[in-house]
Amino acid sequence: MLKAIIFDMDGVLINSTKYIHEAHNSLLKKSGIKIDEKETKRCLGLSLRDKLLRWKKEYGLVYELKDFAARSAEIQFKLMQKEFKKDKELRRFLSEVKKNNIKLAIGTGSGRLRAEMILKAMDIRKYLDVIVTADEVENHKPHPDIFLKAAKKLGVNPKDCVVFEDAADGVSAAKKGKMKAVAMKTVYATNKELKDADLIIKGYKDIDVEKLKRLW
Repeated sequence: MLKAIIFDMDGVLINSTKYIHEAHNSLLKKSGIKIDEKETKRCLGLSLRDKLLRWKKEYGLVYELKDFAARSAEIQFKLMQKEFKKDKELRRFLSEVKKNNIKLAIGTGSGRLRAEMILKAMDIRKYLDVIVTADEVENHKPHPDIFLKAAKKLGVNPKDCVVFEDAADGVSAAKKGKMKAVAMKTVYATNKELKDADLIIKGYKDIDVEKLKRLW
């Protein structure tokens, strides 16, 4: 039965993928590298650590993770200002979830500092019981570790959790963790790529607690 919801952050709680793309290219151009939208799509769901490892292998990029993360987050934060309090349906859904005594967590491939900064700016930190970031697990998505750690911190059995994701790797991680998966449809992933999800939605207007409960 439904006892907890675990959200990915980027592309799920905030429309940030295009801003991440812009920020990364702003930094990478100093090394003569330009990431196109096709590459952004291929990297969807990967943590920044795993993206940098990929770019090191493919382009010979050498960048220290902490430095790249801090610089990128600063650029993204400025670009995302208009997105922070945009989604009223998200707030409606979060309020409904809390009224039903369902626990809420974040399981994000972002670092702790960036995640806290964005969630505070969005004014939704108050709804969340637990935040688990890429810094806290060794194996990132598509491994289920980040979601399993969130469930453990919440004190909830994984089979009673549902994960909200926008990427195939995230959906795969949720299913490997024996959790239900709801996929948020975006321009970066097709229905075919998200086919393993238990439910695909276009936005929070399409979902409520009763609909989630019917997944069990």
